[in-house]
Amino acid sequence: TVATQLTSTALLMAVKYPLVALVVLLLISPLCTLSASNQKISDRISSLLAAPQLSSRDLNPSPSSQSIWVYFSDKPSNVAPSPVHPRAVARRQKGTHDHQHDIPVSQSYIDDVLSLAKQQNSPSSPSPSPSSLVVTHKTSSKWLNAASFSVSYVGSELRSFVSTLASLPYVTKVDVVDSFIKNKDHPMDVGTQATTTPPHNNNNINNNAQQQHDDGDEEFFRSSRGTQSVNEDINYGSSRDQLLQINVIAAHRAGLNGTGVVIMVLDSGFYKDHEAFANMHIIAEWDFVDNDDQTQSDPFTLQPNEHGTGTLSDIGGFAPRNGGIVGSAFGASYLLGRTEDTMQEVIAEEDHFIAALEWGEGLGAEVVSASLGYSEWYKYPDMDGATAPISVASHLAVQKGMVVVVAAGNSGNAGISAPADADGVIAVAAVDGGGNKAGFSSVGPSSDGRVKPDVSAWGVNTWRATNAGPAIYRLGSGTSFACPLMGGVAAIILQAHPTWTPAMVREALIASASKTNSPDNLLGWGIPDTMKAVAYTPTLTPEGECAVESSPDGTDDFLCQNGGACCSGDCECPRTVYGPSCAYPRLSCGSVCTTKGFFCQAHQDGLSFRCSRTDGPDLTNATLCYTPEPSLATTGAASASTSASSSSPLSSSSSSSTASVSFPTTSTTSQPDTSTASSTSPPFISSDIDRKTAAVVVVCVVGGLATVGLVVLVIVRRGKAGVGKNDHSLGMGDGFLPLGMGPAPDDQGEEEEEEDGDDNKPYGKEDRGKKEAEDN
Repeated sequence: TVATQLTSTALLMAVKYPLVALVVLLLISPLCTLSASNQKISDRISSLLAAPQLSSRDLNPSPSSQSIWVYFSDKPSNVAPSPVHPRAVARRQKGTHDHQHDIPVSQSYIDDVLSLAKQQNSPSSPSPSPSSLVVTHKTSSKWLNAASFSVSYVGSELRSFVSTLASLPYVTKVDVVDSFIKNKDHPMDVGTQATTTPPHNNNNINNNAQQQHDDGDEEFFRSSRGTQSVNEDINYGSSRDQLLQINVIAAHRAGLNGTGVVIMVLDSGFYKDHEAFANMHIIAEWDFVDNDDQTQSDPFTLQPNEHGTGTLSDIGGFAPRNGGIVGSAFGASYLLGRTEDTMQEVIAEEDHFIAALEWGEGLGAEVVSASLGYSEWYKYPDMDGATAPISVASHLAVQKGMVVVVAAGNSGNAGISAPADADGVIAVAAVDGGGNKAGFSSVGPSSDGRVKPDVSAWGVNTWRATNAGPAIYRLGSGTSFACPLMGGVAAIILQAHPTWTPAMVREALIASASKTNSPDNLLGWGIPDTMKAVAYTPTLTPEGECAVESSPDGTDDFLCQNGGACCSGDCECPRTVYGPSCAYPRLSCGSVCTTKGFFCQAHQDGLSFRCSRTDGPDLTNATLCYTPEPSLATTGAASASTSASSSSPLSSSSSSSTASVSFPTTSTTSQPDTSTASSTSPPFISSDIDRKTAAVVVVCVVGGLATVGLVVLVIVRRGKAGVGKNDHSLGMGDGFLPLGMGPAPDDQGEEEEEEDGDDNKPYGKEDRGKKEAEDN
């Protein structure tokens, strides 16, 4: 707004007072620069900086701390990419990998940020009082080209520091590092007293199997782990029922237990001395909180690794005895990452999680199981998979071939948390033993209408190991414990189908689930069946492999469904559907959004799938890469109610047991774009910050160029007009108007001649005409 007002003023003044207009133009430059810099500051950090206590040291005399992200524009060209494990190189072939993501963040940029803090603390600083600003580099993200910093400040020091950062030409954005606050109303762990006694009848498959780990028969554990034969049974102890619900035991009997698959588990730390992990194959581990290679916390502080011990046991534990536990993927190999600091009120910060993702990806992790959620700074409209850095990073992990499984969250109707909103990530809801949704399990959908959560698993009174002792177990409730059960199923599918992509694994889980024909925002597609998922044949289009029409030999190529179009190898979907083949229905925006005080934005077609902070039209995906054919339009509806649609979300043109689905969209055959340029979508701008910056730049540049052009035109026209002696000052001419807007030069001369009087004019009218001709 300020830029527009200034440029308008300059344009108006340029007509009559060119010199004044040039002065205004000089003022515009720094103001436009300042305005553009302010657009680099995210809305979240702007809200933080607007707090009254950040305006004065007197209002906030005590030191405070805040972690921030600083995003950079480029990377160094003379730095070698970080090395990765050969397993990672092979896994990346399943997806798309940007080799720039292997190049580290510029160390010189990081050093500059730290130097700015020192300059603000220097005695020569213009600040009236000594600065107590302390800035520490925390982590760097190669994928996001960003670095996180911890800033300790007093009063307005943070505001000043962030403003200075935003003015740097190579800084593209400054944002807060999000954190997760433990929800005391719905704690992630609701446990019983520590016990080794089964809490319910376990109906052990083989009561003659090894009963106690302390008996010393280690050979039993070695032979059972990873090499279980079809005819052997395991004593599943008290974990039997939670595995039966997802039909994992049948997979174990078939020799499928995750063997050969690398799983990364991210959590609060792990009590590795527990019997459930005695024979676990741990490839590597790293503590991203304390920056060392030990993920097991001090044994005298029981709380820090309580949560992680439970989640790890549910996916990879193996203590086959009465009262013991068997994880869903006990034969897999493991990477362990500690990303939470549970000794503080703030459990985790997302920069640790992102650093762990990049670490595990480089070591070749194929499955990620993370029972974490981040929601302190983000509101429901931000749960679109593209706002939270942790969601963006999780989606990038999927693109690199990793199956990412996360907890949906324990916030109930308050909605899912990041990164459960990420596209392609498998978010897991919690159900009880009867398959009923747990009251605390977070509901979806994502704020742009994608079905969330994706699937469900046992998360009420789940049996798990605890750090209270080496053979102690207890019950725990939360999506945190449903997540690892499903992460193990993903590993089993990859063991059976090593070449499958993350999209194929997700498709198989959805197609085998209990609500595959009626997804909703409570349980997603429901509870998967492991053996059905293993036996499933994927039908959706792999990324980059869709075809415009069937191949000449008559075999079916991968086609886009539900009105989608094949655009450069990928399916581009109408508003009502999404996914690799446009197979999944979006859920309509409704009360989940409006009851939180936000707005359902309507698209140009009248449909609404997006929840927004502001009211107004939804302008996303306004056009496709092809010309719609109304004659092929279909009808139907997908709603966010608990029973969305009776049609299958996995429709296919090939022979399949799933039914076709119809949605309210304009369908067309998949044809390449033959339309004119006017039908092409405008360039995509990824964030509100980019849109604001672009607007400021456009106003400043256009306004500035227009002002300069008009000033030049004024000077040229005045030279042609032959202004009088009192008019030779460029800023004071009263008799000039642009071409076609005022009296002719001769009239102008007569007026000046009469005004000056006969005694003062240096030459007569005829002489003046000659002079004008010479000037011209």
